[in-house]
Amino acid sequence: MPSPETGSASSKPVPWGPRDIAYAVLAALSLVLLGLGIKWGAARLGLTSLSAKSRVLAAFALEAVLVIPAWVWGPGKYGGGWASLGLRPFPFGRSAALSAASLAFIMVMNTIWEPVRRHLGWPGQPNYLPFFGEGLPGLSLALLLGAGVAPFAEEIFFRGYLYAGLRARWGLGWAMLASAAIFALPHLVPGVLPPIFFTGLVLAAVFEGSGSLWPCIVLHSTVNALAFIAAYLAQRLSV
Repeated sequence: MPSPETGSASSKPVPWGPRDIAYAVLAALSLVLLGLGIKWGAARLGLTSLSAKSRVLAAFALEAVLVIPAWVWGPGKYGGGWASLGLRPFPFGRSAALSAASLAFIMVMNTIWEPVRRHLGWPGQPNYLPFFGEGLPGLSLALLLGAGVAPFAEEIFFRGYLYAGLRARWGLGWAMLASAAIFALPHLVPGVLPPIFFTGLVLAAVFEGSGSLWPCIVLHSTVNALAFIAAYLAQRLSV
């Protein structure tokens, strides 16, 4: 979707504000709680519970529902279509350079954080790859859900909707901090909260610099894909 036009995420302030965002966040949490409630109810009724693999696959696939509250309390209420959520043309050259620099920055920061995490004794990111299956089919499924569906939905919700809405009301700095914090918190594992928070800041900066969500989606997808590919190669080389 490249375009010679330039702009920033704030060039056209979005109409939704903190109240709409609160409703959208509560709706997203409600969907998660609904899933947990169904699982709990099935266990209470003695129904066959989902395997660990099925639960992980469902969690990644259901990330797509994040798009629903973003749409309902965003363009669905105020108009503007997908472009108002950031899915609009972008300056290709500048966005590519910004994304490449941001990817390198994220990788360096993750490398610096890893020994700190180990020194603190905090648990790191679980390896989800085995839950997707063995070999290349498992890796392909991981890339489809974890590096395709999840980044697309998360960027629409956290940057295109949440960050843009807060940016219009609170300004760039507070919006970046708040959206990155909300982006990090659902991951729960202490050892990954700092790098994910930092990644959220970088993704918001890319959105701000490119004026489009597409470079953020590509960057987020690339980070996740590299993690899955690294886990796959480590698994293969250890055999």
